[in-house]
Amino acid sequence: MTDSSKGNSNAPAESTPAGEARGQVRAAVQEVKAAAGDKVDELAERGTRAGADTVAAIGRSAETLATSLQDQSPAVADYVRSTGHRIDRLADDLRDKSAGELLSMATEFGKKQPLILLAGAVVVGFALSRVVKAGLATENRGPGADVPSQGRIDV
Repeated sequence: MTDSSKGNSNAPAESTPAGEARGQVRAAVQEVKAAAGDKVDELAERGTRAGADTVAAIGRSAETLATSLQDQSPAVADYVRSTGHRIDRLADDLRDKSAGELLSMATEFGKKQPLILLAGAVVVGFALSRVVKAGLATENRGPGADVPSQGRIDV
C-alpha cells in the first residue's frame, strides 16, 4: 500500500505546492528585474540629458567668451569659438545616444587612448576633490563666519 501524502512521483514539479511557489517566485523575480532595468535606463537617460545640458552650457559660455575677446585678440576668439562649436556637437551627440552607446564609445576610446583616458581621470578627480573641499569648507564655517576676525588667528 502506498502513502498518498508523499504525492504522485509522476506529477509535474509545478503542480506541487512547492513547485507552484517556485514558479510564482520566478515570475516575481522576472517582474522586479524588468522594473529595475526600466528604472536604471530611465535614470541613465536623465543623467545623460543633464550632462548634455551642462556641456551645452559650457559651449554657450565659450561663445560668450569668444565674443568678448573678439576686439582684443581675434585669433584667440576664433580658437575659443571653434572649441565652443565642437563642445556644442558633443552636447548634441550626448543627446542623440543612449547611455549604453556612450559607455561603449568610452570603453573603445579607453582601449585606443589609455594615457589620455588616465590623464582625463586625473583632471576630473582633481576637480572633484576641489569642489568637495570647497563645499566642506563652506559647511564648516557656520553662522557668523562672514564677520571679519580682528586680532584672531585662524590655524
